[in-house]
Amino acid sequence: MAKRAMAATVGAMVVLGQVLLGGAPAGAAEASGGLLASGYDTTQRLDPVTGQALGVVGAGQDATVSRSGRLAYVRDVDPCHPDVEGCFGANDLLVTARDGTRERVLVHNTNAQGGVSWPDWSPDGRWITYYWGTPGERGLNIVNVDGTGNDQLVQVGGPGTFSPDGRSIAYVKDGDVAVIDLETRESRAVTTDGLAQFSPPDWSPDGRTIVYAGQSEFLTVPAAGGPSTHAGIWPNALSGVFAPVFAPNGRKVAFTATEASSDPDLPGTRRVFTARVDGARLRAVADLDAELTDWLRGHG
Repeated sequence: MAKRAMAATVGAMVVLGQVLLGGAPAGAAEASGGLLASGYDTTQRLDPVTGQALGVVGAGQDATVSRSGRLAYVRDVDPCHPDVEGCFGANDLLVTARDGTRERVLVHNTNAQGGVSWPDWSPDGRWITYYWGTPGERGLNIVNVDGTGNDQLVQVGGPGTFSPDGRSIAYVKDGDVAVIDLETRESRAVTTDGLAQFSPPDWSPDGRTIVYAGQSEFLTVPAAGGPSTHAGIWPNALSGVFAPVFAPNGRKVAFTATEASSDPDLPGTRRVFTARVDGARLRAVADLDAELTDWLRGHG
């Protein structure tokens, strides 16, 4: 998957496990939460209120954190830079301990025309789902964190995220949100409006609602199915809405989008935004061309 360059210094991994385990003092928990924003070769944490960079998570893409603080992320295994060179590059899915040690390749990709992206942890930390995409094959896979049981769940579908109870995964297929039951391996349609963009959906903390990206807004839909709710038309035109994620308290949604320039001859600016679930109180948090992978506890 092509990644855009993100202004961040690659450095040592930040320990995120304390806030996720709930064992740190309140001040430390606040410092350890935030939005995970992924660029081409780095994932960093952002303060969802000020947009301040809180630290580098690691030298990889699409980093996500398990409830115990373990990291999963994607790393390119060749020097190709897609946005600069217009090429594809092979990549691997890796996992590490919460302090960045014991790095291990979980899924090795030898196909130079695509590969792994958008991993997501199961709530119990035993499984990771990820998107697999090459010119001739794409779909949603699941793998045990010990590297066994690497199975394809959906042949033609986009990236997915686990439900809070770990029993289902929501994903986008052919413009709609679907949910697959991990026990029966049967999928059901959640939306039928055809408005979902190719982007990971996200579950509300209580598992009752799914948020997904439209072209110029995010939408929410009951996880059991039903009509979608539009976030609304915002004053400044947005496009390319991507990877909306729920806040830990379920009251807000963060996402990235391009805000149109006041000069029609100039390109828009890629920004990170937050808004209430109903679309009210839209705020630009940071000017950053990146993809959000999670909203960690510590900032709601």
